[in-house]
Amino acid sequence: MKEKILVIDDDKTLLKTLDKLLNKEGYQVSTANSSLDGIDKVKGGFFDIIILDIRMPDMDGITLLKEIRELQKGMLESIVIIVTGYASEDVPIKAIKLKVDDYIMKPFELDEFLHSVEKNIEICRLRNEKRKYLSELEEKNRELERSRGKYKNLVNSLIRVAWLRAGSEEVEKEVKRILKTIK
Repeated sequence: MKEKILVIDDDKTLLKTLDKLLNKEGYQVSTANSSLDGIDKVKGGFFDIIILDIRMPDMDGITLLKEIRELQKGMLESIVIIVTGYASEDVPIKAIKLKVDDYIMKPFELDEFLHSVEKNIEICRLRNEKRKYLSELEEKNRELERSRGKYKNLVNSLIRVAWLRAGSEEVEKEVKRILKTIK
């Protein structure tokens, strides 16, 4: 299954171009021509990558990004690529503080844009693979703990039987030592 990408930009020509380009590359693409529409789409489902413009009429990209990060708080966060045609000293700093993954200046070459998307898709895939392996590891650890509990009970029972049958002080001391290491 290909990764899901949301493109949010008020420039309808650019939006159509990026939609066609990303669909051609095989990604599941959704588009929004306003920040508010973008927020609605984020509320409706998770996107691996969100590409957004900084300057939009209803809400600027930094405010939009804050809203998205708030919606995803405590959950998996989308990778975010910002595209902008307006150079500003403070916007990149604000973007970094909001954990933006890439920043592209308009006008850009489509190859440059695709390179950024592909690089971030690889990061997304690695992150998902890591999450899958951690989940599997946690499950194996739970299974191991359950097994240890079963074996611990079995060992305790066998030790107690041996202790009762032997009846000697040496066996009693050895059994107590073994029981301390198991607990």
